[in-house]
Amino acid sequence: MGLGNSIITKLMLVMGAVSGRLSVRARVALGKRIGRILMRASSKRRAITVENVATSLRGATKESISDIVRSAYENLGIVLAELVALKSATREDLLKQVVMPGFDKVIERHKAGLPTILLSAHYGNWEYLAVVAGLLLEAPISIVVHPQSNAEANAVLDSYRTKFGNILLPMHNAARSLVKTLSGGGTVAFLVDQHGHPEKDPWISFMGRATPTYEAPAALALRFDAPIFCTFAERLPDGSYVARFDEIAMSDLDNTKEGILELTRRHVRALEDAIHKKPELWSWQHRRWRYEPPASKAGAA
Repeated sequence: MGLGNSIITKLMLVMGAVSGRLSVRARVALGKRIGRILMRASSKRRAITVENVATSLRGATKESISDIVRSAYENLGIVLAELVALKSATREDLLKQVVMPGFDKVIERHKAGLPTILLSAHYGNWEYLAVVAGLLLEAPISIVVHPQSNAEANAVLDSYRTKFGNILLPMHNAARSLVKTLSGGGTVAFLVDQHGHPEKDPWISFMGRATPTYEAPAALALRFDAPIFCTFAERLPDGSYVARFDEIAMSDLDNTKEGILELTRRHVRALEDAIHKKPELWSWQHRRWRYEPPASKAGAA
């Protein structure tokens, strides 16, 4: 474990001790300050963020791009401040802060022993979204995650994410557990704005540019007849969240390569709609478009 990673972990623990004692509004204010510090910390990452916004939201003015970039960093800081405060958060605190219209359908499927797939993205507070969904379901949700390079900090944060019973599945070793969970009528969740494998996954048009997109959610949905519910946690002015669960239509699709491709397109469109609605709530800092598509994929739909 490098000294730098150890220092970051200790700072994170101190931040959690402070953030956990704050009110919701004060925690949001702290998070915004953290976000502005993060924005200044890496000029390279900030440049990637600006380029992503400018290229994706064509026609946006220089001023609006600057506002979105700043707000996106502030959102990232808020998520961090709220995540590290989970250590001291109670069930009642979280259920009061996050409202989930449409989640009753997921609960009904769980009670009937039927499998369900939940999809979201790095939008609003995706961390609270997963925790509260598990609380409302009163059963663990198996969540596919991408482990961080700082193993010590990752272990601490994962302990917060699993505090109320959710199960984390490392992305590159999740297949068997996903199949087992869905076969048993369980609920699984993915963040679908992760960069897919450029050679194995389909290239889907996302915000106007072709990018490899994981096909696993759609493939599993059609294989196990498990409906996909997309949801994005939208932060309200008082610091609370509304996350509406909308089912993605798939009854007209067969479990074929084309069916999987079309279902992937549909959930990508749902994410695009959310980003266009509130672009400042999405994490533009990711290198989502890191590769140029091969000639055969340049016109991906």
